Amino acid sequence: MTVSIERLDKVKVELTITVPVEKFEEALKRAYKDMAPKIKVPGFRNGKVPMAVVEKMYGPEVFFEDAANYMIMPNYIDALKEAMAADEKFQAIARPEFDIVQMEKGKEFIFKAVVDTKQEVTLGEYKGLTIEDIDPEVSAKEVDQYVDMIRSKQAEVKTITDKRNVLKKGDTANMDFVGKKDGVPFAGGSAEGYDLEIGSGSFIPGFEEQMEGMKVEEVRNIELSFPEDYYVSDLAGQPVVFEVTLHAIKRKILPELNDEFVKDVSNFETVAEYKEDIKNMLSAEKTAEIKNRHKAAVAQQVVEASDVVAPESMVNEETESSMNDIRFTMKQQGIELEDYLKMTNGKLEDIENECRMRAEALVKQTIVFEAIAEKEGLAVSDEDLEAEYAKMSEMYNQPVETIREVFAMRGQVGAIKRNLLLEKVADFLLENAKIG
Repeated sequence: MTVSIERLDKVKVELTITVPVEKFEEALKRAYKDMAPKIKVPGFRNGKVPMAVVEKMYGPEVFFEDAANYMIMPNYIDALKEAMAADEKFQAIARPEFDIVQMEKGKEFIFKAVVDTKQEVTLGEYKGLTIEDIDPEVSAKEVDQYVDMIRSKQAEVKTITDKRNVLKKGDTANMDFVGKKDGVPFAGGSAEGYDLEIGSGSFIPGFEEQMEGMKVEEVRNIELSFPEDYYVSDLAGQPVVFEVTLHAIKRKILPELNDEFVKDVSNFETVAEYKEDIKNMLSAEKTAEIKNRHKAAVAQQVVEASDVVAPESMVNEETESSMNDIRFTMKQQGIELEDYLKMTNGKLEDIENECRMRAEALVKQTIVFEAIAEKEGLAVSDEDLEAEYAKMSEMYNQPVETIREVFAMRGQVGAIKRNLLLEKVADFLLENAKIG
């Protein structure tokens, strides 16, 4: 076997692998041997038809596909070993793409393998980088907003039928509606006894806003147009009229914020104590968020200062993983992604493009971080790994031994170490950055 190597770009390498004719003949004989029991020719017993007879009847190409399958992977692996022996830095990082160049009886078997390889990254400055500071102070308004959210969860919902009351943002309207296009009701545009929270953005733009100020039993015509990209083509961009009848207003009555309320929802005695605890909690959350944003800012500068390239194979793999995560999450919520897109007027292409952009950024950051780790001698110790297992043990309420065994059984220990290493690099960069 002979191998020639051509670098196509910073990442992709093309291996041209030539296998001696004798090896190809052996593969053809193996293919014949495996196929022989299935070959039936009048005058011969099953499995006893000579190879030459089969080739004469069907052509020598009858064994080519199986022979190629026997040849490609073993010889590709040998070619990789030869390439690594010639260059210790050579490392394939993805599945190859194969292309057969020559496959003829009596001739050498030649094929190409194009594969992404580990790249040599030239790093720019990654120490002493300046990042903008973020004010960690939690305002009284933020505390009040959080308290109001808690009050909203404890609120009593009152149904109002008094005609003197008007519908406002935050109320839920119980209503009937009929949608008409050119004076004719259209499919899916009508409902009775429907509950709609005003301000939720559940209906097409303009609908909820035009309902504000309605009184119980009032009938109002709402004129608007469907969005240009609406998923029902007959309605997209078309002007319509909704005849809406408001039957009742459902309004949340928030409990009064006093010491009694605080005792009911917390372990504190007074409003002041409760608000102070919330402020401390929000402050801790904001501090953690700021740290993550600082890490992201440093990472972006470090990546941009390098000459890293995102290998297409890694980007494709990460994109596919993100799309699978989205589908799984939506399925857990009882809805398929395609159905969600129809309901929200979304496009699958937009989600895929967004996932691809994030995947490319993540792949670049990972490669650069690994290069920094190698240069700075950063590594994940056994103690680091055990500390991570301990965290997971507490999180999932399972013994450390169980956590360790599960990840080992799934072959995910390497992935955990990799994530710990990337986090260690992020901490290192932040410690060596200038904030202000």
